[in-house]
Amino acid sequence: MKELSYEEIEAATQNFDPSQLIGKGSHGSVYRGTLGDGRIVAVKKPSGGVQSLQNHAKLNNEIDVLASLRDPPISIVEFVGFTRAPASCRLLVMEFLPNGSLHALIHSAPTPPEWRLRGAIALQIARAVLYLHEASPASVVHRDVKSANVLLDGKWNAKLCDFGLTARPGNDDERSETPPPPAGTIGYMDPCYTEPGKLGPENDVFSFGVVLLELLSSRKAIDVERDPSSVVAWVLGMAAANRSGGICDERVALPEYMRRAVGRMLRVAVKCVSEKAERRPAMREVVGELEAVVEGLAVWAAWGCVRSKVSERVQECVRAWRRCAEKRVGAAATARIVCGDHLVDGGDHDSREDDRERGPCT
Repeated sequence: MKELSYEEIEAATQNFDPSQLIGKGSHGSVYRGTLGDGRIVAVKKPSGGVQSLQNHAKLNNEIDVLASLRDPPISIVEFVGFTRAPASCRLLVMEFLPNGSLHALIHSAPTPPEWRLRGAIALQIARAVLYLHEASPASVVHRDVKSANVLLDGKWNAKLCDFGLTARPGNDDERSETPPPPAGTIGYMDPCYTEPGKLGPENDVFSFGVVLLELLSSRKAIDVERDPSSVVAWVLGMAAANRSGGICDERVALPEYMRRAVGRMLRVAVKCVSEKAERRPAMREVVGELEAVVEGLAVWAAWGCVRSKVSERVQECVRAWRRCAEKRVGAAATARIVCGDHLVDGGDHDSREDDRERGPCT
């Protein structure tokens, strides 16, 4: 765990100048900073007030979790280090991600993301959650998987962040600490997670399913201006009414050749938000499904591009053929209406006059 000096962080953030503030919530503030080596970072500082101790505890937990991860995937925010503030609280220093949150991309960006990017983002988040469940030194549950906790780097790669609520699952015999009470965000929180003993990977699976529905539909997890307000209830209702085609974000064209892959992604999301936890897939299964989806989107996108080019070439050939045909038809028509008196060889005027005098039936 790398500890940075508080003076270095003060200098990096210009003494936590408001101009460097890039995010603020009930738990604290995030500042943009530039370290001495030129590296741009984000510094998370807990807020004070009545919930000060609770916020400090969450940030300390996040620092400890990130510092304990071994060879995490690139889809988990990079931990740079921490520093100790004069008030003895620790500040988290992590990589700076310039393209904001997934929540903002889906719900606020002037240009909505295209389908291949949505599939790639879904897979990246799934791999991050899988790592926490299986590959990290001690299996942990994130407990707050949501679109606002997914940040995007300069190349639009998704990275899971905010590990303040992360906890280790298992029964009381497997750990010395008391299981934490249920926690999470309304709209994303597993309805089965009603007591400490029900903490498990399936909680994250449900939350991930909600994020996936957001990606597909562009509807918020909870929107009080809609009926039903829950995206889960709305999607399940649409599916029950055989109206799944109306779920996908209508702001972005969904080519026919991509519908199968996107439909598969929707089925994964519906499984993840199953009311019964035992019916939900494990994250490893989810990752496998989404890998197939992303591969399919890439293949069909390439085919669509090729088909478009072929179609354009065919259309060019058809247009050229029509122009040629029109010229031939025009030439033939012109030849038929030219007066015989003006043929190149001059024609035989006397014989034609005799024919006209006799008439066609003579």
